[in-house]
Amino acid sequence: MMLKNSFSLVSGTLLLALVTGCASLVETKAIEQFSKAIENNDLKMLKHHTTMNFSKTALRNKSSMDDLKILKIPTGETTIVEIKDISPNHKKVVAEVGENKKKLLYELKKVNKTGEWVVDDLYIKQKQKNLTVMKSVTEQMDLLLTVREFVTAWETGNRDDILATTDGEFKATLEELHPAFLAKLSKKVAGEAHSSKKQRPDAQLDKDIAIIRLPRRSGQMIISMKLKAGQWKATDVAVESKQNGDHVKSAQKQAKMLLAISNFLDAYNQNNKEDLKKYTADQFYRGSLDFGDLTLAALPQSQAAAADYELKIEGNLANFVTHNQGQMVNLTLVKIESDEIDVPEKYLVEEVTLFQDQGKQQITLTSLFSSRAITMLFSDALAKRDMKILDFSSTPDFSTRVWKKVEPNLVTQLPLNELTGPGFKILDIKFNGAVTKVFARQGNLPLTYILREHLGHLLVDDIELDLKGRPASVKATLELMVQVQNYAYYMHDQNIRNLQRYSSRDFNELVWRQVDQVPKTAYQTPELLMTDLASLEINENEGYARIQLGNKDRGATVRLIKQHGQYVIDDIMVNSDNVASSHVSMKKELRLVMASTTGTLRQNSVQAAYTITNKDDTPQSQVPVIEPAAFEEPQQEP
Repeated sequence: MMLKNSFSLVSGTLLLALVTGCASLVETKAIEQFSKAIENNDLKMLKHHTTMNFSKTALRNKSSMDDLKILKIPTGETTIVEIKDISPNHKKVVAEVGENKKKLLYELKKVNKTGEWVVDDLYIKQKQKNLTVMKSVTEQMDLLLTVREFVTAWETGNRDDILATTDGEFKATLEELHPAFLAKLSKKVAGEAHSSKKQRPDAQLDKDIAIIRLPRRSGQMIISMKLKAGQWKATDVAVESKQNGDHVKSAQKQAKMLLAISNFLDAYNQNNKEDLKKYTADQFYRGSLDFGDLTLAALPQSQAAAADYELKIEGNLANFVTHNQGQMVNLTLVKIESDEIDVPEKYLVEEVTLFQDQGKQQITLTSLFSSRAITMLFSDALAKRDMKILDFSSTPDFSTRVWKKVEPNLVTQLPLNELTGPGFKILDIKFNGAVTKVFARQGNLPLTYILREHLGHLLVDDIELDLKGRPASVKATLELMVQVQNYAYYMHDQNIRNLQRYSSRDFNELVWRQVDQVPKTAYQTPELLMTDLASLEINENEGYARIQLGNKDRGATVRLIKQHGQYVIDDIMVNSDNVASSHVSMKKELRLVMASTTGTLRQNSVQAAYTITNKDDTPQSQVPVIEPAAFEEPQQEP
């Protein structure tokens, strides 16, 4: 009886060993067949010994075997360490494989039709940043193959294939991009492949995000990918090139820029200003394109522009340079960022520059479209003495030196007769970057308007003309004439403070600092200062200017000297038919009056020493009341 029981115990133990052995043989066979297919580089055999899911994901194209080698999956002798049955058709098996007996975790599944066990996936331990993690071969192969497909699509330039490899905002931008621009962008991004197609990409994975660095002949490609609905899609790509100028910091941003250029050119060539406004910076549109005749300047069609272009990016600005019928065209883009987090940045065209005569002449569309309009506006404002328009349409320098200094009561007396006659006509326009010259004719007098770009607007900076005895610059002439006329007004208005501001140090020391009001003389100096301009001389080297007003019988000569960077009045020589002397120095005359008339000097003032030569002892005539028409308050319109 005891023998019988002993036999039964031995038989049970043997039977259990045989069953376990048979089970491990099944798993070992499945794993070794998988390993042998990899060793033999046999894709067909490998597909036979893996599940449909593994084949569709990890073995979906011809390069799959190359990528499997990149993963360096151990092969060779297999020893089963542990088996865990998940279900009748699903096992998890830990095995030691190869000479180094590296432990791998296999997932095996039974094929229903044949009952054969095949590999569904396997996991390999990898070290990343001092952490040991298990990576699924299916996931790694899926990513590697996706990278290969991405590169192939961008190398061939097939639009549908490129779009299939991208997602999100990147894909949306590429879908809108003109095919010619997309083809050129894909060529720039793809570059030349590395000499070894087995070069392993460096991938950094974090849940559903991956950054892949792939060596290229000219540098390396950095692809940003995101896992969505089980598929890896590119959300952006950058290129770090060994050659300067070939870098692509972000293909998505470049695509946005090119899309803005394409949309702008399409709207421009269709003369569709409603659409053009969407792709143009507000200042550029309002200051130029809104009222411009777009037929005056031809710009290339999108397809022609894409054929040969260069995109230079620096900060928030970018310059798109292309060629059109032998003419170089530069479109300047500006990045507009929103304060709202969910609103992406956009790119707008800020200016267009045309280079002609082999680059010697530059024409901006702002200059081209606004030069004629601003010149006509300015000429009309001169005729009407419209100070608001003159100030608005002038550069800050012109406005500060002239228009802002004009006393309101003297606006109608501005010496502008030569510039306000009938028959104003624009003859020609020459462009050179920020400066534009408009050649015109006022009656029979040739004029040249000098226009400058300021904060995106073209403004009048000066007018040049050729008149005997005058500077060519109207701005320089008006600057001094306004000062002289204002001086006359301050004398008439008894404004000692302003007379001091615009007088020389010597004139102030001898006269204005010693009186509370202008001493009365026999000479109607304010009226004489308001007579017509005869000649004006400016000597910048010597630092003086001389203005001749009126004529030899009745007028004045004003001498100005430069002090602290500006011209101030140093003396006024009066010539009048009312006096015996042909020329009288007002500085000397005022000193005589101050000395001979009691109550003229300011109380407690000390007269400055002054020697008067060639004193005129002729009795002074009675001083008339000075009320020149130039200083009368203008009547209000009923």
